[in-house]
Amino acid sequence: MSPRRVRLYAVLLAALHLLLAGSYSVFNPAGEAPDEADHWAFVVYLAQEGQLPVGPRVTQSKHPPLYHGTAALVALPAGPRFDFLRANPDVHIEPTAYGSPNFFVHTRLEAWPWRESVLAFHLARFWSVLLSTATVLAIYGLATTVWPGQPLLALAATAMAACLPEFNFIGGSVNNDNAAALFGTLALWGGLALFRSGGRWGWRSGWWTPLALGLGLLAKVSTSGLWPAVALAVVAGAAVGHRPTSTSGLAMAATLWKTWRRWLGSLVAVFVPAVALASPWFIRNWRLYGDPLGMALVRQTVDERTAPWGWSDTGWLLKGWFVSFWGKFGGAGHMPMAGWIYGFLAFLTLVSLLGLARRLWRGGPDQERIVLGLLLVAAGGVALGIWRYSLVALGTDQGRLLFPALGALAVLWVAGLDAWLPGRGRGVLAWALVVGLSLLSVYGLVGVIRTGMAPPAPVPPASVPAVGRPIRFGELSLVHWELTDPIRLYWRSEEPPTQDWRTVVRVVAEDGSLVWEWRRSPGYGRWSTDWWPEGVVIQDVYQISWPTWAGPGRYRVEVGLQPFGGDFAVPSRAGEELAREPVLLGWLERP
Repeated sequence: MSPRRVRLYAVLLAALHLLLAGSYSVFNPAGEAPDEADHWAFVVYLAQEGQLPVGPRVTQSKHPPLYHGTAALVALPAGPRFDFLRANPDVHIEPTAYGSPNFFVHTRLEAWPWRESVLAFHLARFWSVLLSTATVLAIYGLATTVWPGQPLLALAATAMAACLPEFNFIGGSVNNDNAAALFGTLALWGGLALFRSGGRWGWRSGWWTPLALGLGLLAKVSTSGLWPAVALAVVAGAAVGHRPTSTSGLAMAATLWKTWRRWLGSLVAVFVPAVALASPWFIRNWRLYGDPLGMALVRQTVDERTAPWGWSDTGWLLKGWFVSFWGKFGGAGHMPMAGWIYGFLAFLTLVSLLGLARRLWRGGPDQERIVLGLLLVAAGGVALGIWRYSLVALGTDQGRLLFPALGALAVLWVAGLDAWLPGRGRGVLAWALVVGLSLLSVYGLVGVIRTGMAPPAPVPPASVPAVGRPIRFGELSLVHWELTDPIRLYWRSEEPPTQDWRTVVRVVAEDGSLVWEWRRSPGYGRWSTDWWPEGVVIQDVYQISWPTWAGPGRYRVEVGLQPFGGDFAVPSRAGEELAREPVLLGWLERP
């Protein structure tokens, strides 16, 4: 295969990722990705205030600001604000009959064509798509450095990353993991280029490495886990480039001693500029919070771990990493794919691990074995950093946190599978990854996200029992109700609603004590009322949370309707206006 055709295929893989991640950015509802609302709040603050926040009010300000600052610049022309993200009180992380997986109520403010703050949000998402697409090209560069004479292997590793469902999901969201993945991959690519050049830093060999390392730290501190691998690449390159007469430890040590000026000079040339580039952030943390990492601020913005670490925690972390590395969606990574998919991927990963061990143990080109070893160090360094952070914070069982080492993981996974394949099987492997993972990405968006957050099915009007006098609240009417536990309300749109209406349901004891109250968008917030067509009927179910003091007896049930952020609508029954307050529906008997 000609080099020109190989490069063309690499560009096509990047274009495929651009399409897949771009689809996630457009069709995954706003804010429905891990920590996306918090990252957007940081972007909005930088765009509006033009300075870094101090203290825990902006939770993601514990991170270095490179990604958020550049996203703010991209979004600035449209006027970034937080006004369209409206929290959904009925969100449930675990599947339940009385809840919804969406963290936000998605109103017509988010409809196409995007305007103002929603347009700004999607501009920031598109910036993430561009960063993740650049990461795919960087992974191709990394893979060709690992396998300079095996283009099909390089393309297979590139395909694995380009079509990875979780990478497409995160790549289409406002999240600094996209910048960390790009600069982490560039740093590893530069380190291996230095290794291939004999550990000698120069304009023709990994010249971008200092920049990638420094910018990586300014994107996310977890990229520091790659620094040992890059340093080892420089030192090992000097030893291998000098061609020691023996592969024994003493011979290698003697070679390193003879070449100390070369590798020491390269280390200085690579790491001193990187440290200088990132140092303002760490100096600021030291001045404000007392340490370079700003851990005092971090502890104020995370759910801290209080129990000691145990083996069960290790299993929880590894399982979470594996499942969500391939693809687990939603605002808390709580929407998985079908279980058999993870089982099949686990089988392939086991085959890959055995193949990688076989490849390293039985041998191959010495430089390839060293390079794969360096990639193992890189992946291990990032994983170790996250584990250390897990001793402080909860919620670290997310595969996206491994993305600074995404290039290393893609190359190692493909290398392991390739150990079992004949030479002609490499092309099949590349195509299988493109087709299989692309289909999984489409399934993740359409079959998991869009299906899981789909609006509730309307109730056929003919199946709703008629009541004597429906209660009308402006654009909506309450046409039927069932005062049981759970309470069931049936709303009908009398005209195409223009408001994001919110219901208020109260349960009141006979002595007037408020027992329970809930405010929400009808239908668990899965279908904002301003999307309803005229004449639609929606069942709205309320599971009562009874306080311990509420025993058997009669309880009054009241309902009201108000636009988001507004006052109660004036209800009417048979054309007669009632008081501007929740209406008494009747009594609920609790045995």
